[in-house]
Amino acid sequence: WPRLAGGWGIDGVLTLQSGQPFHLNLFDDYNGTGEFFPRPDVVGNAFAGAHSPDAFLNLSAFQVPCTVDPAVGDGFADSCMVVNGVNTQHFGSMGRNSLRGPDFRQFDLALFKDTPVTERLTAQIRVEVYNLPNHPNFASPLYPGFAAAADNNGIDGATGRGIGFLPLTETGDVGVGNPFLGGGGPRGIQLAVKLTF
Repeated sequence: WPRLAGGWGIDGVLTLQSGQPFHLNLFDDYNGTGEFFPRPDVVGNAFAGAHSPDAFLNLSAFQVPCTVDPAVGDGFADSCMVVNGVNTQHFGSMGRNSLRGPDFRQFDLALFKDTPVTERLTAQIRVEVYNLPNHPNFASPLYPGFAAAADNNGIDGATGRGIGFLPLTETGDVGVGNPFLGGGGPRGIQLAVKLTF
């Protein structure tokens, strides 16, 4: 009984982190420089409405950096207008890393028991639970749908503004292409045995 009653321990790690900064890019030469991936103009509140994984970012708060010709109506850079002899293409007003992704909150817990086997050898049996409350930790939308071509991301051809909301679909571990325990995914349980001598 002494071996069963003694040697118990508990560890916990609480990780709280604010969201990672990011910005959006368009996929066409909207500012007329010959380069792709310009930043859009910010024309509204990016986080207006329901701030949830299904509607994380309000895409209608962003507009292509030119005045589009509604007669063309395709939302691509070829619809940018020249008004009174002046090209309306310009650099977008969005600053670098001006948006914040979702917060990261995770609580990990470990329960272990040390049992002496011999004078010099100790066995530790561990149960480790990652993301104990099973709280979803979504990855920042560093490469969102808004960075795709106009026909894929819903740029309104008449106004040049984005349509709808950008959803969050990946947890941080999957977002980097390498699911692992403790990286923001769903609850994970790991059993381990450690020998110390």
